[in-house]
Amino acid sequence: MNDDTSLLVSALQNGYHFRELNIIRENPFFIGTERGIKRIRFWNDERLLRTHMDWRRLLLSDHFFVDRMYATVSGSPFIRYGRFAITCHDAPLDEAGLSAREEVWSEAIASLIRKSRGAVAGREKISVLARAEAFYDQAERSGAFYGRAGELARLCYPEVRERAYQCDSLRSRHTKSGKSFILPADFSFRQCRALLDTLFIELGQSGAVSGYSHLADFFLESDRNEGEDCLHRLFLRMKEKGVPDEETADLVQAAWYEPEEWFRLTESMFRNEASGEQDTDGFKKIWDQKTRIIGLFQSVYAESG
Repeated sequence: MNDDTSLLVSALQNGYHFRELNIIRENPFFIGTERGIKRIRFWNDERLLRTHMDWRRLLLSDHFFVDRMYATVSGSPFIRYGRFAITCHDAPLDEAGLSAREEVWSEAIASLIRKSRGAVAGREKISVLARAEAFYDQAERSGAFYGRAGELARLCYPEVRERAYQCDSLRSRHTKSGKSFILPADFSFRQCRALLDTLFIELGQSGAVSGYSHLADFFLESDRNEGEDCLHRLFLRMKEKGVPDEETADLVQAAWYEPEEWFRLTESMFRNEASGEQDTDGFKKIWDQKTRIIGLFQSVYAESG
């Protein structure tokens, strides 16, 4: 153990009164203690740290845990270490799959949508339809539409235009500045863990971004990993709790309508990358999945009750 590491270990032991402490990993930084595994976070932006402290307090719930900062022996939520502030957090290891946890996941999602609100810069202002038209025109002029991938990209273009239009239309309903659903940029629903028969929400330590794409991606990933029936049950539980609100519903659907998989396929042709069976099959798989999930979401929220 070098001198810097020894100083850090000493600071952690003194700050949190750990009798046992061993470093498990340094990036990200995990330690083993007599109180279990802990994650250590290093903050060089104290304003961001205090924002996250408030964020965690806001999300406190009887239904799930949030990765709050451990208090030091002096009662502070962090210790000083050179130019850094250091925080200590629980770090449970068990994955929190959606299946059989739809109820607590719906509670967590409802709480995040309602409480994790703020103003973020850079709301989507570029027309997705205009972007699709520009991609298509460039591909036509450059002769990029060739082979199986090119044929597929050209064949899908009318539907790409329709999806892009739907995406723009949904987003245009919510262009006024104000508070919206936000999450830390490094937040991942899949980083949430299981703890004592409920969820442990890990908020990370980044600044705020719009949370709608994070949520849309989580639904897609849950469908891929755990199946449509499981996602259907989650949507039903969410509906019982009165979420999502109209803005969130529109902007989650906009994320699904945005034909990003078509843009990726077309970009690969611009770069003269060989687009084989895997590329085209992957495109179709994502496209068809989004179609199915949009239909599922709309059917659940169109039902009375």
